Amino acid sequence: MGVETLFKEGEEVLIKARKHVLVYVEDFLLHGFGCLVFSTGVYFLSDRGGVVEGALSLLLSMFVLIFFTSFFYAWTKEYFDVWYVTDVHIVAVNQRSILDREVSFMEYNRIQDVFFEKEGFLQTFFGYGRLKVQTAGSDTLFMIENVRDVENVAEKILSLRSGKQSVATV
Repeated sequence: MGVETLFKEGEEVLIKARKHVLVYVEDFLLHGFGCLVFSTGVYFLSDRGGVVEGALSLLLSMFVLIFFTSFFYAWTKEYFDVWYVTDVHIVAVNQRSILDREVSFMEYNRIQDVFFEKEGFLQTFFGYGRLKVQTAGSDTLFMIENVRDVENVAEKILSLRSGKQSVATV
């Protein structure tokens, strides 16, 4: 399913809200450090040449593969989470696992509140944070973590909501 199938005919994407690059750097550093530690162990054990050292080297090599696979899984979950803010509605794509994706649509006239949170120095300094949209009805809350330029995205959604509500009341 391509991105084009998520939109109506003539619908214009105004903002593509993605996660901040620091989220990917954090995952890369964490998993890269694990791979480096275990690869170093494999290197030093493989020089010894004994049976026990060979078995430990194989075990550590499996941990390297586990860390690499874990990084790929984490990257996939983070990278494919995206919100498309269009002139008609908001499309929220939540990648729950590698092969499991949830797509939700939010009409502007159902939005009650839009708010964001920035926690800590990095989020405040680099301008990313958690974006939440409260919809009318069953107290549904749409949320995306670590979205870049979170303040501008929230303001744009609020302005679009205000524009759509004024048109609906006329």
